[in-house]
This record gives sequence, structure tokens and C-alpha cells, in this order.
Amino acid sequence: MFKHILLPTDGSDLSIRAVTAGIELAKSINAKVTGLFVNEATYISAIDGQPNPRAESALAAVAQLAKDAGVTSTCVSMLGETPQDAIVRLAKAEGCDLIIMGTHGRSKVGKFILGSVAASLLADCEIPVLLYR
Repeated sequence: MFKHILLPTDGSDLSIRAVTAGIELAKSINAKVTGLFVNEATYISAIDGQPNPRAESALAAVAQLAKDAGVTSTCVSMLGETPQDAIVRLAKAEGCDLIIMGTHGRSKVGKFILGSVAASLLADCEIPVLLYR
């Protein structure tokens, strides 16, 4: 049924648990996954153009979990005005047919990314969204 699962992450413990569950599902149905970290735009080019160590760490975790499970994966770090818009844009561009994400992050950024974003996706996204608690 699902062939390509998008796994947005902020690197928090709950986010990684959701990623792990998404990868387990992907393995069981022979789907591929895409890990996504959304960097919120600051509109300061010197900051927005720099690598984000938190994004690199979170996406490395996704890649390693997928590799360990034998699941095909790609990882993307995007700059976006709002995380929900970036999630939907990437899901559509990559042909993802399911989005799996946690409902609450651990940090201020995580709470924003995985709290209100999840609610927004449920309300507005045409792609199925599975929330992990």
C-alpha cells in the first residue's frame, strides 16, 4: 500500500522513536524512507547558509537506523519558512505516500516542529499522516 514514507525529525528522543517505528513499518511493507530535518529560516544569510550540526546528527541517526534495518533511505535538510510547508512540499516532490512523525518534541524547537506542526498536517495535508506517541 505505502511505498515511500517521509520521516520528519528534530533529533529528539520522541522523534527518533517515531523514526524507528516508521523504519520498522517500511521494512515490513518493503517501502523506502526519506528523513527530513527542517531548518527554520532566520533570514540572515550568514546563518541560513551554514551547516546545522543538529540536522546532521538527526539525519545521520535516520540513515543509520534505516541501514541497520535494511531499508532504502535518503535524508534531506531543508530551509523552510514553516516546517509544515516544507514537509508537505518535500512529500509531494518526492512522491511520499505517508508521513510518520512524533507528536511532541523535547526542546523549544522540537515542541514547535513536532507539536503544532503535527496538528497542522492533520488539518491541512492531503497525504496520510501517522502520528507516533
